[in-house]
Amino acid sequence: MGNKFFNSRLFYVLASVFFAIILFFNANATSIRNETGNNSAGEVYTATINNVPIELKYDTTNYFVSGYTSTATVHLSGYNRLSITNEENVDTRKFYLSMDLSKYKVGKVDVPVRIESLPSAVTATISPKTMNVTIEKKASEEFEVTPKVDPTQLPTGFTIATQSVNDQTVKVTAGKESITQIAAIVAALPSDVTLTDNYAGTVTLHAVDSTGKILPAQISPATTHLKVLVNKLTKKVPIELKTTGTLDKSLSEMKTKLSADTVTISGEESSLDAITKIPANISVTGVTKETKVKVPLSASGVTLDPKEIEVTLIPVKK
Repeated sequence: MGNKFFNSRLFYVLASVFFAIILFFNANATSIRNETGNNSAGEVYTATINNVPIELKYDTTNYFVSGYTSTATVHLSGYNRLSITNEENVDTRKFYLSMDLSKYKVGKVDVPVRIESLPSAVTATISPKTMNVTIEKKASEEFEVTPKVDPTQLPTGFTIATQSVNDQTVKVTAGKESITQIAAIVAALPSDVTLTDNYAGTVTLHAVDSTGKILPAQISPATTHLKVLVNKLTKKVPIELKTTGTLDKSLSEMKTKLSADTVTISGEESSLDAITKIPANISVTGVTKETKVKVPLSASGVTLDPKEIEVTLIPVKK
């Protein structure tokens, strides 16, 4: 009886159904492993994204907000590596950060930083989670622009001749209370510049209080062109001409005539003190008739006026 069952058509049908079910579940398991990046061990993928911009939601027409940083750090984690990679890339990123200030009143408040539109396969934490924000009624006013040079940016012995800016006045927008603390709008010489020569360039404008502390404000325009002319330390030194090369056999000597015997050098006091003359070399090789030659002048750590002289070579026959 038992052998008849195993040889029956019903047995083969049941066996076929059994193996089909096994193959189905095996295929689904393979598909799931592929979809999760072959993450068979349940590995968690992580990423840290710095400087993610924060969108502020508030009535920009009537209020001014300060005291916050415009970016935050986001730590991502998830089992799907592709989802993490997409959120890392700013071009494929779906999430964004926001702070909703619309329900708060004027004053200092702690506001949570929220993450929006984060894919369900990804979890995230934000640093910082909250920010202390100052909310004020908005106010606008015209201010004069003041050029500024820190004394430490002038070498010893140098003085400022003139300083000027292209924009004499600018429009400043800030909080109603904060704007009363503004003592000046400064166009400061960049901190990495030392005035060994005149300066001209575009600088960022800042609102400062009476102590020089930078205050939060929107300035229009935000930059201006700053020009600073300096009085340099100068001194005159002689030019020492030296002839090089081979004198032609038909000549007894080579006379020289310089367009200038001295040069004015300018620079820091220590550099000027180290220089007592400016060397100038000129070759007489192949010169058999009167010749005028431009000779460049140079010296370390200073500027020269003129930067070149004209030397006349005058051959003297035997």
